[in-house]
Amino acid sequence: TYAEVKAIASGNPLVIEKATIDAELARLTRLQSQHRETQYRLRSTIRRLTEDIPIYERKLGAVQQDLARREDTRGDTFQIEIDGETQHDRGIAGELIYRHAQRLKGTYSDKRIGRFAGFELWISSTFSDQVQVFLKGAATHPAKVTDSALGTIRSLEHAAQSMEETATHFQTNIQDSQKRIRDLEPKIGAPFEYAEELEGLTKRQQEIMQRLDLNKNQAPNQLDAQPEELTDAEAQTERHQQAVKQRHAARIRT
Repeated sequence: TYAEVKAIASGNPLVIEKATIDAELARLTRLQSQHRETQYRLRSTIRRLTEDIPIYERKLGAVQQDLARREDTRGDTFQIEIDGETQHDRGIAGELIYRHAQRLKGTYSDKRIGRFAGFELWISSTFSDQVQVFLKGAATHPAKVTDSALGTIRSLEHAAQSMEETATHFQTNIQDSQKRIRDLEPKIGAPFEYAEELEGLTKRQQEIMQRLDLNKNQAPNQLDAQPEELTDAEAQTERHQQAVKQRHAARIRT
């Protein structure tokens, strides 16, 4: 603005001080914005973790129920019911599941086809044109339908035998979420580290602006300006206008 140009031209040391304060205020304002964003993220994270814990607890409870009802099908104890018939041969059982999967592919539906390890045995056609087999108890335990009959059965047996790992996974999630909440809660509401400095610099900035007349409108300052305070460009424009007026006056006289 004109007032700022006038202040700079005057060589007033307050102008240099103001420039330094302006830069520092810009830096502190950015830090303050980052502090607010951090506080928002902390609250959002705690809220999400708090909501996740009961979900993990419900899933853990369901898996623990399934562990209590699971039947042993390892080794020679293997048996599976498909279409109402009990199979003890893993290869035949895998082939029967594969045939069901091929018929269900592309239908985007679910179908119960038997029982295994104390759970209902289902297959499901997904939107990615894949078919999945899973055990349904209090929780759902997925497995894969592969091109190999034995591969499908191995995946199904793994789903039944890995429930302890699933329970441990949910227990770990609960403990980790609780620990993160305990670690983050003390940080909520932490004051901005440079709040006093920001306030003091803002006050000093206003004082300097008042002393330099930077808070006044530009128009009055222009009216108050003396000819010797004009810039070179303004002085040149003024001389040009005076010369035009003189030439115009000379034409009138002649």
